Amino acid sequence: MKMRRTLITLMMTVTVSAFAQKQGYELKFKIEGCPEGKAILAYYYGNKQYIKDSTRVDATGGFTFKGDENLDQGIYIAVMPPDNKYFEVIVDDDQSFTMTSKHKTPVRSMKVTGSDENKRFYEYLGFLEAQKDKSKPLTAQADELKKSDSLGYQDLPEFKDLQEKMSAIDEEVKEYKNKFIEANPNSLLTKVFLASKDPDVPEPPVLENGKVDSTFSYRYFKNHYWDNVDFSDDRIIRTPVFHNKLERFMTKTVYQIPDSVIKEATLLVEKTRKSKELFKYTVFWITSHFETSKQMGMDAVFVHMAKNYYMTGQAFWADSSTVAKIGDRAKKLDYSLLGKTAPNLIMSDTSGVFQILHAIQNEYTIAYFWDPTCGHCKKVTPKVKEFYDAFKKELDVEVYAVCTNPEEQDEWRKYIKEHNLDWINVEDPEQKTAYKYLYDIYSTPVIYLLDKNKKIIAKRLGAEDLEGFIRHHKKNNS
Repeated sequence: MKMRRTLITLMMTVTVSAFAQKQGYELKFKIEGCPEGKAILAYYYGNKQYIKDSTRVDATGGFTFKGDENLDQGIYIAVMPPDNKYFEVIVDDDQSFTMTSKHKTPVRSMKVTGSDENKRFYEYLGFLEAQKDKSKPLTAQADELKKSDSLGYQDLPEFKDLQEKMSAIDEEVKEYKNKFIEANPNSLLTKVFLASKDPDVPEPPVLENGKVDSTFSYRYFKNHYWDNVDFSDDRIIRTPVFHNKLERFMTKTVYQIPDSVIKEATLLVEKTRKSKELFKYTVFWITSHFETSKQMGMDAVFVHMAKNYYMTGQAFWADSSTVAKIGDRAKKLDYSLLGKTAPNLIMSDTSGVFQILHAIQNEYTIAYFWDPTCGHCKKVTPKVKEFYDAFKKELDVEVYAVCTNPEEQDEWRKYIKEHNLDWINVEDPEQKTAYKYLYDIYSTPVIYLLDKNKKIIAKRLGAEDLEGFIRHHKKNNS
């Protein structure tokens, strides 16, 4: 009997605990002067905002968002009628609170009851507003000096004095944040402040040869870029901070070379494994961003991400259909990545003679995929012909031109004759070579540039870029 009571007590404790963790939310607002209409509660996720709830604003400017399950913690947005004016709200463990303000000045007039986090948040926002008020006249004075002495204003004592005053205001903001971080180490606002900070880069060292290490600052900045981000805290993904930091790192901080991007992406993803949400968003964003990148060669990043995270079953958020599509796209692109040997093509020319791509002995080969009836091709093909006539001997170039429209053989032969396309013209009407799959041909025209060993050194080049690219390649590989 005693054992049974213990079990019953334990079960009740577990039930009560589970109930306590699932209290729901009740966010009450009273915004003086807010007209009646629909109010929306939205939240940040990455670089987007999503609607979570909606309600009606009554005649007094009051509205309440209420639900049975807890909200995911992060920064939310209360959007008011009629012109979508909004203010931000922090949702943490306290999900039952009241905020009152005025429609015209929601930040300056905000009063908070029942949420220490939002009290601190609006104290900070109020401090920022006061700092802006202090800096406005200084900025205006500086602008006037620029107009009056546009060339030498920077040396004016008055301008230097204004700069010092504005710098002092910035220092006050930094000091405010530092004190806040120290006093509230677990606050979401602290996590936001820290994640927003750039690393403090020390002075570069002097090398043994007596010269300053010119790459030290960049390397230090990159290697310490993520030091202040708490990768174990899911909340940071539901703020505007993480996406901006991620995009800046992957597109502006890291050298935009496929190998460099892949290396840094791999290291970053490993950091995010402490948080399912950060892992999910980081893998998803890097994969999708580099799949559609317009920079040559960055499709290699997409292939890497697809192979290592989607095709290995780690993308828990993607259904089987999505994973299959991404996997097929990666497999397709994998054949035509920069640095790989171009898939060999054996096709018949206008005389029915088979021409082998890999048998071409020239220093450079242009694999040109085109359609004689395509309007864009009609503009590009003469440019390729002009380049070919001018530089085929000097730069030792051959063109392997593939007709992608098997239904227009007569037009193809006619165009070749009329425009004297005296390079290698081939076709594969039955698609036996699967060239569209191997070279990712979904539109025309497409230009690939191959070296003597048929390694892909450029893809989807413009005809006008051929000469410059080949000369640059020759210079760097001579």
